[in-house]
Amino acid sequence: MLLRWICVALGAAAGAAAQSASGARVLVVTPTGGGGEYSDYLDSLRARGFDLSVRGAGNASAALHGGDGARLYDHAVLLAPAARRLGAADAHGLVRFVDDGGNLVVAAGSDVSDTLRTLAAQFGVTFEARGSRVTDYGGADAHTVASARFADVPAVLGRQAAPVLFEGIGHRCAANALLTPVLRAPRTAFSAPASDDVASGGAPALVSVFQTRGNARVAFSGSAALFSNRLLRRGNRHFVDAVTQWTLQEKSVLRASPLRHALADGTRPEHYRVGSHARFEIDVAEFRGGAWHAFDADDVQLELAMLDPYVRATLNRTAHAGHATFHGALRLPDRYGTFTFRVNYKRPGLTSVDARDIVGIRPLRHDEYPRFLTAA
Repeated sequence: MLLRWICVALGAAAGAAAQSASGARVLVVTPTGGGGEYSDYLDSLRARGFDLSVRGAGNASAALHGGDGARLYDHAVLLAPAARRLGAADAHGLVRFVDDGGNLVVAAGSDVSDTLRTLAAQFGVTFEARGSRVTDYGGADAHTVASARFADVPAVLGRQAAPVLFEGIGHRCAANALLTPVLRAPRTAFSAPASDDVASGGAPALVSVFQTRGNARVAFSGSAALFSNRLLRRGNRHFVDAVTQWTLQEKSVLRASPLRHALADGTRPEHYRVGSHARFEIDVAEFRGGAWHAFDADDVQLELAMLDPYVRATLNRTAHAGHATFHGALRLPDRYGTFTFRVNYKRPGLTSVDARDIVGIRPLRHDEYPRFLTAA
């Protein structure tokens, strides 16, 4: 019997292991400090191994940073769209949290506060006018919009089929390569104010994601109801889980080793010589399903650049347990100077890899030129 309970306890501990590459601590801010209408969503986060601290929007003790300036949480989920303050943090504190590497899920609504508007504007997201809502008279319910206009970003959404139910406010996205609208309203939808007197044309974005240059992630939803028990049970769970898993770095996270290089014989000189043959290697792993796996790609490239690339070549892949090694052999340019050997891999939805090393390439010494001219 004792052995059985030990096995159960070990199994429970294994099931509670964090599924995120960046940590398990999550601050959840709700209007009252309880799970309430979001209990199903919060339970799903707990089931995936996250340690939740649920606080009310007016709770001044809900701080994102400690007295020493260090982050107290790895992620924050904001489910209080009308709150002027979100615990002890304002919009600038939330931006600082993201700058420090924290990930953020932001849920808004027709009554979205100025705090969330200011926060969203820092990432190129502009919510529609206060009191407006996305409306689609072509659907069964004008104010519960069903949309299947998903962005083609498999690293974020995977495969989506069922329409997502949305009740809330739309937003517009600035032209920014780091910002991606992953769900747009149907083409027949528009943003209308509560009085229905004026409507703004064009189908707005409903859910968008942002990945910083430091690989922190932010998701913006114009609907807090998207995460509610009511809409999760009507078919939103698959979409909400996909967006949340991406934002909290449970998937599509890459990790790379430093770039390795040497001459063809394996020696590493202080300076390379023009025209020498060198080999290059870098290990890349992808985090998904709670573990690191060999990254599968055929488009990882190496650049040898001095201001502009002199050589660019696609590397070969060899899979290992927990990572893949991308490697190749190149002839160095017939140009001496200070070169940057660089693997700069950026793809939609994946964290970026930027591994580089600055190396000198020297000309031939006086005794390294051919002694005889074979053509003479």
